[in-house]
Amino acid sequence: MTDRFMDLDFSQARWLVITSYLLALVIDTMMIMQQGSLLAPPFTLMLLMYWTAQFLKNTHFISAFVLGLLMDAMLQTTLGAHSMVFIVLTFIMLRYRLLFRSHSVIQQAFVIAFYLLFYQILTFLLFSPTLQTGEFALFWSMPLAGLFAWPIIALTLRWFTQKITLH
Repeated sequence: MTDRFMDLDFSQARWLVITSYLLALVIDTMMIMQQGSLLAPPFTLMLLMYWTAQFLKNTHFISAFVLGLLMDAMLQTTLGAHSMVFIVLTFIMLRYRLLFRSHSVIQQAFVIAFYLLFYQILTFLLFSPTLQTGEFALFWSMPLAGLFAWPIIALTLRWFTQKITLH
């Protein structure tokens, strides 16, 4: 229970954060190349939400901006559109991150699913994707996939963070 309230400093887990962001970008790139990007949640955004909640002394706006630009470059969308969405979601997470950290992992998964639904709504409004009849359900079920992926991501990163900070 107390592991959720560890006061982490960014310098303690800097390499874990950078490595996890790079791994998330690789996974997102693989999903885009395999045409599985409709159902797969944006792992870059999910890791951004995780690290925003964990480090209380950082705002992560620069990370959100850079990761959004990289996502725009990967998806070949208007430069800065994903950055804007990532920054808005990061701002919302910053407002509620202490409450978010006090929840259990399952409750956090529902909150992340809400953030991913908000991300899908903004994506739908900004990019107006052309969806076939079968793709419409996949597009809107992405937050549900994020709901199931969040406990795995959160518990894995919590375990790695504890291993790094204890040594």
